[in-house]
Amino acid sequence: MIIRSPQLEVLADSQQSLFLDRLMDHFRRIWPARADALGDGYRPFLEAAVRAAKAHELQTEQQIARFANLWFVWGAGFPKLPEHRWAAEILHDPERTPHVRIHQLVYETKMRLPRRAQGAEQD
Repeated sequence: MIIRSPQLEVLADSQQSLFLDRLMDHFRRIWPARADALGDGYRPFLEAAVRAAKAHELQTEQQIARFANLWFVWGAGFPKLPEHRWAAEILHDPERTPHVRIHQLVYETKMRLPRRAQGAEQD
């Protein structure tokens, strides 16, 4: 049996769609207000997060899902924003493996969120 390129593309698209469906279910439970607020833009929001994760060479479903979660925390496209230069530095460092990149992004998020909350309380 020979599987041709167009057939492989259909399989890959199907797997991608199933993965997005799982992400949507997962994040709807974790971020229900955000998912509701996104409305019809919810799936495109996650599709863009997955594309961005892959562009940064994150490969496994777990790595991609963790990156998508950071879009909920910091906002869509957060590594491109000046206030998140730290994220861009992590993502563009060729010495870091994809596993290390996502681990360090999550770690830095855990360190930065309390400071952000304290800054909001002081305003």
